[in-house]
Amino acid sequence: MQQMIMPTSSGQTSQESNAGVLYECMVERRHLFLNRKYYLQLTTQCLTLCEKPNQQNPKYIYQLKIEKVFSWSVLNNKIVGFQLPYQDKIKDFFGNPNDMVNLKAKMGALVCYQKIDMFYKKEEILQAGSFGKVTKETCRFTSNLVAIKSIKCENNHSPTIRNEIEILKRLKQGNALNILEIKEVYMDELNYYIVTEYLPGSNLKQHLERRTKPYSIQEALQIMESLLKGVQCIHQNGIIHRDLKPANLMYHNNQIKIIDFGLACFNGKQLEQHPSCGTTGYSAPEVLNVWNKKQAYDYKVDLFSVGCIFYKLLTLDGLFRSNNEKETFRNNKTCQFTIKEKGSVFDLVQLLVKAEPQQRLDCCQTMEAIQALLDYKYFDVNTWYANKQKQYGRSQCEFNQEPQTKLSRQCSLTSLKQHEPQTERQRNKSKKIEQN
Repeated sequence: MQQMIMPTSSGQTSQESNAGVLYECMVERRHLFLNRKYYLQLTTQCLTLCEKPNQQNPKYIYQLKIEKVFSWSVLNNKIVGFQLPYQDKIKDFFGNPNDMVNLKAKMGALVCYQKIDMFYKKEEILQAGSFGKVTKETCRFTSNLVAIKSIKCENNHSPTIRNEIEILKRLKQGNALNILEIKEVYMDELNYYIVTEYLPGSNLKQHLERRTKPYSIQEALQIMESLLKGVQCIHQNGIIHRDLKPANLMYHNNQIKIIDFGLACFNGKQLEQHPSCGTTGYSAPEVLNVWNKKQAYDYKVDLFSVGCIFYKLLTLDGLFRSNNEKETFRNNKTCQFTIKEKGSVFDLVQLLVKAEPQQRLDCCQTMEAIQALLDYKYFDVNTWYANKQKQYGRSQCEFNQEPQTKLSRQCSLTSLKQHEPQTERQRNKSKKIEQN
């Protein structure tokens, strides 16, 4: 058991605290004649309460699991404490309201809370469908805006919902900047409620529908660069999204945030959870053919979707153009398409939407190519890829691989220089690397 560390006056964990400690504060258990104070410590695994600082054997140990329901005590519009199940009894603990708000935020995706209406006020419905709905709401205690996805518990959907929560929780622990951040989870008899950050702006599908001409090559490359940072983080955490499409990408201030992990799975679970899934026009053919081939697919399915999105940015057209949804599905399943446009960016699209996953670019390779296209005026994607194949013979970006540093990426691109003057982007990047 980790040692208890004396909390600072504000309740925040001090810099000297163990890195695994999420929060510390003082709480009180009220008795008829004498109240008792406890030193509370929160980690990702459990909540512990000790009568003395640095106590080796805590009085209370509460294991944290998303299946457990945790209750908060509210009085006069303030969170004043919580209720802890202990030996078939409910123990009430009280603390400073500010500490309780902070503790609740830190415990957000580690357990399920009750009575969501006590904590959030509904502002508007953002999206509605057969799964449930997404609403924009305001926290009653912090006034912060959040988005809340309510999912019906009926038809035995609970395992699927918990899977989405576990995926978002793992990504939250990875501090991913280009991925939707989960904050809290609630449940009642009818629904699960996944509380996430509120993202202003529109999704990429809405942006595309409003446009009368495609994004410029520079704009499209920058959007792809932002998207791939999120995809890389997803894959490094051992997760496959399986439903990347413009509607699942929030686009604000030239930055992409990946949302909706309802069809995502952990690597190794592809054939156990919704094997054939995704959205027509963006799914990899091996996903749509999984029942025929009975072969597990891997993270390369997300790169196929990335290629379809890239083509849409550059042309405003879908890769699998057809007269109806049925024909689009058939073309997608058989990977029948034609790219008439010429140029390095379309050569890159071709490498992302290869029918055979082994021939398809991985995330690290795609990021390298995107950066080269941004940095160099003349860049032959096909020659670069042929050299990659000779050099490595296979994709390098496996699950859980450490991301490249800025310096290693710069070194890997050195050989691509075409003896031309440095661009402003190159000069700025070189200065940053020298400063670091």
